[in-house]
Amino acid sequence: MIYISKIIEGISSSFIAPCLSALVLATFGPNHFDAITASNTLWGHIGSVIAAFLAGFVAYFMYPNIKLCFLVIAASAITAIFFVGFLPEGDKLMGRGFMGKQALDEFGHVEQLVAEPTDDKALEEQASDKKTVDEPEASSYSEVISDKRCLLLCLTGFFFHFANANVLLVLGELMGGDNGEDGAPSRAAIPLIAGAIVLAQLTMAAATWIGDKLTQRGVGRKPLFLAGILSLPIRCALIIYWKDAGEIYLLSTQILDGIGGGFFSLMHPFLVADITFGTGRFNVVMGLTASCFGLGATLSNFIGQHLVENFGHVTSLVGSLLLSTIPILIFGIYMPETLGCRGTAKRSVNKESNIHESSYIEMVH
Repeated sequence: MIYISKIIEGISSSFIAPCLSALVLATFGPNHFDAITASNTLWGHIGSVIAAFLAGFVAYFMYPNIKLCFLVIAASAITAIFFVGFLPEGDKLMGRGFMGKQALDEFGHVEQLVAEPTDDKALEEQASDKKTVDEPEASSYSEVISDKRCLLLCLTGFFFHFANANVLLVLGELMGGDNGEDGAPSRAAIPLIAGAIVLAQLTMAAATWIGDKLTQRGVGRKPLFLAGILSLPIRCALIIYWKDAGEIYLLSTQILDGIGGGFFSLMHPFLVADITFGTGRFNVVMGLTASCFGLGATLSNFIGQHLVENFGHVTSLVGSLLLSTIPILIFGIYMPETLGCRGTAKRSVNKESNIHESSYIEMVH
């Protein structure tokens, strides 16, 4: 039953982030995608804080029936399902990464993204080429997937999650997660585990807010993303150093987890939107990168816990520490800055459509 529930969880959760990102892009357009995505991410972290707190509260007071804490998550999911029906769909083409004609600005007002032609000749040319304008041709899958930036993002995310996912499990075990006679968490460990999640999510919320403000001031994707993945080796080193120092020291390392997760989760859709702008393959790359991240996390939990079982916690953490340097080197050395690429990316439409192309150039300037 646990395996089946985890499979269902993996399938369902993999849809959420790409779908929300596509809906934001379709509704608000590329000009306001960053700000709205940051807002959604911030509220997502706040929701995680509340859910973790309530789940820990229920598990502690209903001990040993700690499985009842999942009812908190179930209630949250049912509430979310109710509100899905109220979400806007927006421009479906724009949600794929094309430039649409209009979107909502940050105040909810309609914003014209492409200027409408005014003279008769321009109107006739637009009418004769309506299909080209309204239905741009998407880039081939191979062209998008073979993009150097896409490959680098997949590799970076894979190795980051390969190194990162197991660390929280090891941290929970070091703080008393294995104290029960049957291997279940002891009652005293439940507040610590819940506290670790709450502290990380609070820091993620703060990192998301800071990242949004820095992005609005023109700070690029690369330094913020690097700041996130640089936090992981420091976190691993501190856990190894403080493994016998007490729960408070170990718990404090979750601040670094929040910094890493906050900047990573915020920059991921920004980078994909930059890389795929004008290709019509935004959703494909969101799904591809998320799959690579999930594969890395799965291997991290599987191999990391085998190392714990056979060689101990420190060996597993040392493995995560060594692995965490790989994404830093890959992204830091080879990944170019993508800020501003949404205005200069290749257009996958008929270049003979002078009306649409000139309007696009006018919008960019």
